[in-house]
Amino acid sequence: MPQMTVDGRTLALSHLDKVYFPRTGTLKGEVLRYYAAVHSALLPHLRDRPVSFLRCPDGVAAEVFVAKNPPPGTPDWVRTAEVPSNSGELRQVVLEDGAGLLSVVNLGCLELHVPQWHAAAPGLADRLVLDLDPGAGADVLTCRTVAGLLRERLAADGLEAWVKTSGGKGLHLLVPLEPTPSARVSAYAKELAAELEAARPELVVHTMAKARRTGRVLVDWSQNSAKKTTAAPYTVRAQERPTVSAPLSWAELDAAGSAAELVFTIAEVPERLAAHGDPLGPLLDPARARPLPAAAPHRARPASPSPAPSKSKSPSSGGRDPVVLTPPVEVMRPAAVPAVPPADGLGGGGVLYELKLDGFRCVAFARGPDRPAFLQSRSGRDLAAEFPPIAAAVARLPAGLVLDAELVAWRGGRFAFEELLRTRRDGAAEDVALGLIAFDVLALPGRDVRSLPLADRRRLLLAALAEVPPPVQPVLATTDRAEALTWTEQLADTGVEGLVCKAAGSAYRPRGAGRVWVKYRRGDTVDATVRAVTGPPARPRAVVLELDDGRVLLSSPPLSPLQSRQVAELAAGRLGAPVHDPQYGDVRPLTAPLRAEVTVTGRPPAALFVRLRGD
Repeated sequence: MPQMTVDGRTLALSHLDKVYFPRTGTLKGEVLRYYAAVHSALLPHLRDRPVSFLRCPDGVAAEVFVAKNPPPGTPDWVRTAEVPSNSGELRQVVLEDGAGLLSVVNLGCLELHVPQWHAAAPGLADRLVLDLDPGAGADVLTCRTVAGLLRERLAADGLEAWVKTSGGKGLHLLVPLEPTPSARVSAYAKELAAELEAARPELVVHTMAKARRTGRVLVDWSQNSAKKTTAAPYTVRAQERPTVSAPLSWAELDAAGSAAELVFTIAEVPERLAAHGDPLGPLLDPARARPLPAAAPHRARPASPSPAPSKSKSPSSGGRDPVVLTPPVEVMRPAAVPAVPPADGLGGGGVLYELKLDGFRCVAFARGPDRPAFLQSRSGRDLAAEFPPIAAAVARLPAGLVLDAELVAWRGGRFAFEELLRTRRDGAAEDVALGLIAFDVLALPGRDVRSLPLADRRRLLLAALAEVPPPVQPVLATTDRAEALTWTEQLADTGVEGLVCKAAGSAYRPRGAGRVWVKYRRGDTVDATVRAVTGPPARPRAVVLELDDGRVLLSSPPLSPLQSRQVAELAAGRLGAPVHDPQYGDVRPLTAPLRAEVTVTGRPPAALFVRLRGD
């Protein structure tokens, strides 16, 4: 039986020569090779989302059926999770690696569909989706017009949209959100679609009746329901041809001259991905998420009555004691590093870059109205008596919520650590503001969440603090390394020390934290001259820098994708023939120098490339 090794697991594959797409003669083995080629881009869009399948074990011309439960033969090492269903609990596959993905594809699971929420927080959507489905007489170019109108309308509400093909005749718009109940997202999407139909009735409908869709585009808002799913990015579709739900850039969509230019098959998508990366990558950045407007477009909805708060139990804890974590707890402590790690520098799976603030480490325990808040210091002491305003703010949070945070002071437009020391002794001065900047959540009412990946805890943190006013706030964070470095430069005058960089997939495990959490303190930026580059001219990996004091250093760590593109663009036409440098290997010297800004840290010195000056 043929075998394939993926992510350290050897899979036995079957019936690779079975014809899955009779019209094109595409074989099952070709489908498996496609998913193997794109799995590194596909999996982040599936992570912690329960997957529903469209199964085609004998190809698209035979029986095709929906499967929510793990298909028979699913290996026991493939993760599953219980999710809500009409019949109580349903167990579904959650794909975490390439081996799991290919194992279910080998069992005939052709299409992959996911909800807008994660298994860790069912019914709490972190994105909005709009499915644009053309009726008879319309096509994907008609959908493009509607997509442009929706993009502008969403932008007016402070929301940013990304786009992909459906893999059929339409388009999908995806919008990252701060975690929001699915019912509220669905209501907003419906109002948005109805508003557009009212403005452009000749172009748009928002109801399912096919009789009304001729020549127009259905803006299907219903997939935002907690019970609905949407075709995942990069999934193969069960069409006559092996088409793919392919991510697009807006520029590519605008430039298309025909509907055929917006149809992509399994033969084309891997090459697109290798050449351009994932256009939907920014969609996964938690810092891109924005809150849903308080009311639907142009229509104020009456506020739902709030239930009276319980004195001892949290509504979300199902009547159980909501306090599941009590002080003291052991905290994770990041290790110091001389340079900011790249996006794959902490073991893969991405990195979350957070602002590093100068304050007191504080684990805040909200214990309900009958018990005072506990503010655990780094040493385990309770700081509540020393900082009454912060203790009072934490006491107002839901009972059982536990936040890992930094207690900070703000004065005169910058963070002021010395004011924390003075406040402990004399009380806060009138012009000093105290804050609790939360960077992690360890427990929710009735639930310890420390075993969840950091990216999931970040979503839960944003949801928990969505309606919480200052002084309790979430820390500024991003998955974009270049953006994080820009923050450290722009916010240096406010007292921001640097960055704490954390593996997005890391659980909260204090032992071994230094391998997955690191901290970088910003140094002074100096000028340097780029003398050479390493790697391909179109995608340089690093630059050889000459500092103004004569030292020559290789940039470390490697350039981010954004920095690599910038260097490639400005170095074009300046690169000489490759030569071998005894210290740095094969390099391409620049025939005309470029000036750069770098940060030099550590002993021996390492140069952290910041950006090209461009002047």
